[in-house]
Amino acid sequence: MWSTNLALLAAVCFVVTAAGIPESARNGSALAQFQNPIHDQVWPDPYCYLHTDGFYYMPRSDSNGIRLYKSATLHNWRSAENAMVLSAPAGLMSLWAPEIFYLRGNWYMYYALDDGDNANHRMYVSRALDANNPMGAWTQARRMVVPGDDFWAIDGTVMEYQNGQLYFIWSGWPTINAGFPQNLYIAPMSDPETISGPRVLINFPSYPWQQHGADLLEGPQILHNAGRTFVIYSCSGSWTPDYQLGFMGIDGGADPLQITNWWRHDRPVFWRNDAEGVYGVGHASFTTSKDRTEPWIVYHAMADPNAGWEGRTARIQKFGWNPDNSPAFPRPLGFEALLETPSGE
Repeated sequence: MWSTNLALLAAVCFVVTAAGIPESARNGSALAQFQNPIHDQVWPDPYCYLHTDGFYYMPRSDSNGIRLYKSATLHNWRSAENAMVLSAPAGLMSLWAPEIFYLRGNWYMYYALDDGDNANHRMYVSRALDANNPMGAWTQARRMVVPGDDFWAIDGTVMEYQNGQLYFIWSGWPTINAGFPQNLYIAPMSDPETISGPRVLINFPSYPWQQHGADLLEGPQILHNAGRTFVIYSCSGSWTPDYQLGFMGIDGGADPLQITNWWRHDRPVFWRNDAEGVYGVGHASFTTSKDRTEPWIVYHAMADPNAGWEGRTARIQKFGWNPDNSPAFPRPLGFEALLETPSGE
């Protein structure tokens, strides 16, 4: 069975943190505040990236394509500049969970597509034609082929590791028509568009809290802090109120292609908050305040436990760090909560 980093049990799972409480509420100062959600549209699987130009970029699946948003603020995207930058090629559809990266001097978008049959979902990549303008034209979708297999794949993300190597991490099926479980896999990349080696299993849904609605792990996201590397992933059915975040990692620059080098936490780290009317929290991404002094989690959740996929909206909250340099997540707060705006806004 999977090993567990015992030092994290108390530090991460039931952490009590002031990260979700506005500073103004703690010291009486009159600081700017906001309320979630950060946009009024349905926005599943939000992926947010802060670039060196001082703008946040967040792609959203829209009309079988990708609409890219550009915002000067993290807490409000309602009036953000936006442009339809990609359309699915003829015969492909069901574009899921787009992510945007700036790697090796250019912009890349990663997303899943199928041909109308979910069993044929695979990962694709596009590159910006102008490295200085991600709001402009992009290359056509290019299939990301995994050497040695052709299995269902969604929610791909890129890990830039301590050794300078790029790795692709995604959610996939163990066999061609498995359906479930959804596991997490990793493979090396030779460049931002190319997977250069076979996949390696790094985690599978082995705990009951990962199996509500279906046995699945998905939405892997990377966090680096103080020389440590963490993968925060989503688990259980995304259509259920028990969609939540789990936690795993690797330390000391160990080889990420060796499954035994990964430790796995045995409890969720971000989950539903019935008292606040927050359900189905998951598929998070991570960014910082504009002045890069505060870490923030960007995630989707439902205000109605029975809303399903159409009830997901994008929200943000500040988080912190535990003494062992692992992330300390707050409890997800509801729409009535007043939160202090990110530093620098």
